[in-house]
Amino acid sequence: MNAAVRKAFDLSGRIALVTGASKGMGRSIAAILAQAGARVVISSRNQADAERVAAEISAEPGQCIGIASDMGDSGTLKSLVAGTQERVGKPHILVANAAGEAPTGPLDKVEATIFDEAMVSNVRNNLLLANLVAPGMVARRDGSIIIMSSIVGSRGRAGMGVYSATKAAVNQLVRNMAVEWGPDQVRTNAIAPTAVRTDFSRFLWETPEAMARATARVPMGRIGEADDVAGLALLLASPAGAFINGQVIGVDGGASAW
Repeated sequence: MNAAVRKAFDLSGRIALVTGASKGMGRSIAAILAQAGARVVISSRNQADAERVAAEISAEPGQCIGIASDMGDSGTLKSLVAGTQERVGKPHILVANAAGEAPTGPLDKVEATIFDEAMVSNVRNNLLLANLVAPGMVARRDGSIIIMSSIVGSRGRAGMGVYSATKAAVNQLVRNMAVEWGPDQVRTNAIAPTAVRTDFSRFLWETPEAMARATARVPMGRIGEADDVAGLALLLASPAGAFINGQVIGVDGGASAW
């Protein structure tokens, strides 16, 4: 590989914190960041899962560690960041991939408590997590914050009104973070996939009729794979993405082009 290309994507000496990283998109993102040279903290709800995936991603001692946290519990997020700083250092990269369970159903049937829980997990606590790591990034004038959004954050989708609302809020959140922290060279972006082959969308790819409906809206004729999302995360985390800020970038095979 050309030296200039290698340098553009080199994360050596950088620390990355990836939530929801024990499987699916989070795992693929954690793996590619580690392959690019970053020291990676992998977080999931279960400590054993986080440690197992950390060991699978890198056999090099200390390059990957696992720390449990829950996006619905602000106390565990504070402990996650404190543990990361104590064991590895202040993150240069945050990938907020974890999200709460997505409530489904018509909006006129949504209970207030369900709506509140979704907003806390998917919006408020992403802001809390970003606020916990941003001071270190601002102090060094270098950082990348990536929050996972969704294609439904910018369009209506029957039965997914609450989830869509949380992702629309994420989209605006990253724009405001970009404006506020951009002068300190901290960039903030969102990734907005269409359906990806993960446990979250298992009902799609295990049901031929649902899969046909999902892929009918994608010009490339398929749903996404976790590695499709990981490649964009690497770009946004690396020097190659140093001037990308405040964007909501689709990984959707062209679905948003309709």
